Amino acid sequence: RPGENQRSSMVVTVAEDGNRRVGGMTDAEAQQCVSDIIAWFKRSSDLEISEGSEESMQPLIKSLDGEVPETLSYMVSQCNNEIWYGDKKGLTAEKIMDFVSDGKFGEGNLPIASDEDEEWFIILETETGEVKEWEEDDGLGDSLGGSYNDYLEEYRNSLLAGKFEYVEDCGCMEKAGAGGGNRK
Repeated sequence: RPGENQRSSMVVTVAEDGNRRVGGMTDAEAQQCVSDIIAWFKRSSDLEISEGSEESMQPLIKSLDGEVPETLSYMVSQCNNEIWYGDKKGLTAEKIMDFVSDGKFGEGNLPIASDEDEEWFIILETETGEVKEWEEDDGLGDSLGGSYNDYLEEYRNSLLAGKFEYVEDCGCMEKAGAGGGNRK
């Protein structure tokens, strides 16, 4: 048969920026992002991740007049926030409440993770929603994300792309040559 071994050629045009989402994640996308992160830790670490509860967040939500991102509440309800955010360990709802109560970070700053010595933190500014570093001596530092959801999405994407590996008692370390994205 004539032309049987010939392939037809088709021109495919790909948009330079791909199919970028307009706006933030939906609630369903945010929950999937949390589930992906938890699954990565279950697969890639020896962490004993226990299920949390929505009730554990209620005192914190009340004390902050509801200024807690729903995705953070969901993270706590799914895994008690027992994951690592890079080299900082997630704080439980009770630990977050302790820090908020003692006023260490000032009004409107919600700690979500810290190093083992509790000198370096990841802070959520509840007024702006921005995620930032916080250091004992210098206070607020570099921005890590425009919102908790943005930060989580970038972190999840880096985990799933193989840019990090879990190291016991150290957290998630960037692999050599993995290109850590926009974080400083």
